[in-house]
Amino acid sequence: MGVLEKETNGRRRISITQNPHYPRLAVKCGENQYSRHSHVHQTWSLGYVLQGRTLVSLGTWESELTEDQFIAVPSGIPHLCSPETGNPFSFIVLYIPTEYLDIRTPEFSQPRIGGIDSKVLFDLIDLFMQATNKSELDNNSENLQKFLNKNSSPLDEEWGENLLEKEILFTQESPYGSRFQLYRYTRKLYGLGQKKISTIGKMEHAKMLMSEGLDLAEIAVECGFYDQSHFSKVFKLYTGLTPTQYMKK
Repeated sequence: MGVLEKETNGRRRISITQNPHYPRLAVKCGENQYSRHSHVHQTWSLGYVLQGRTLVSLGTWESELTEDQFIAVPSGIPHLCSPETGNPFSFIVLYIPTEYLDIRTPEFSQPRIGGIDSKVLFDLIDLFMQATNKSELDNNSENLQKFLNKNSSPLDEEWGENLLEKEILFTQESPYGSRFQLYRYTRKLYGLGQKKISTIGKMEHAKMLMSEGLDLAEIAVECGFYDQSHFSKVFKLYTGLTPTQYMKK
């Protein structure tokens, strides 16, 4: 399985592998360590359950995923996995920047749920992780689209809207009257209250600052946290990684 074999067979709780030619194209492997709050990704993602089972929520939609099942999540859609307490849980997530996909197609523009043997998925992921040029990425994206069409179905219920396309992700003021009115509005539309949406915005801003090489203390203050340890705790709750782990990936 190439790239994935050394990650999934190890004992580490979480690891990230990036394509050396396209660093934002990455695979995360985890065991009993994951995000604890609803969050969004700048990239399209596919999450696959290797072992165990988990409740998965996308905005206002919820369902269960078990071993060998996956969910594909477009960029900007709030989501959260909540594995069974006390039972082993391991997973793989493939992250693909949207510029490498035809996001106008239903395979990439809508959340999808499906199932497949792990070897088939690993082989497909390996193609992305070993791509060295745009032509290979285009071919892999076409194969991924066919794979999703054959092995998954779009969600047939309400699942919210793209937070990254909404100014509300980064606003601190309520354009909808009282805080209670804003909470009801965002809860109905995204399955999240404004406080969590605001925190998601801060975590996305923190990721951007990390990519620019800012010091961790500066990032914490820039994102409204005057206690660096509190910032680190919140960042791990929303990403599954400490800030130091994230910056080393």
